[in-house]
Amino acid sequence: MKPTFRVILALAAPLLLVVPALAAEPVPDKVSYLQLDQGRAPASSGARANADLAGDERQLDMRKSDFVRFARTKLEEMNRNHRLSRSRMQIDKTPDGSYRAVYHQIDDASMACEVNRSQSKSIPYVAVLSYKEQIYAASCPTPEACRQGQFAAVGIIPNRHIFSYSDGSWK
Repeated sequence: MKPTFRVILALAAPLLLVVPALAAEPVPDKVSYLQLDQGRAPASSGARANADLAGDERQLDMRKSDFVRFARTKLEEMNRNHRLSRSRMQIDKTPDGSYRAVYHQIDDASMACEVNRSQSKSIPYVAVLSYKEQIYAASCPTPEACRQGQFAAVGIIPNRHIFSYSDGSWK
């Protein structure tokens, strides 16, 4: 025997043992399947898959609506607690003797939410909250006038936060 033929035979030999064993396994027929299913006609796998998909879509829609409510509450809380909110605006004296006031406010209209399934069993959903933080500024002769002054938008800070859903709540 040539060495090449021996190598091929050595590699193919295990397959020759497995193939007859696979062919010898009994294939269940419809009668035994129906008997196992207690006489009910089997549902088509397509119908079952469609029902599962519809249930999954409902769950995803529920998580999306939960997250939108959570995100709105979170934005309100972040606006209220911001270090430079309107009630805690930063007022600095400029070199020319006037005052410049600056505060930040999250633009609720810029909120965007995206919810997706995760591969993890412990964290089945993840979400991304995106929004724009507006920076407002005003120049005034006194600090008191700045608190009451007309502010103009001078900048935007884009923000993105990732949240996970576990134990029945967004975190």
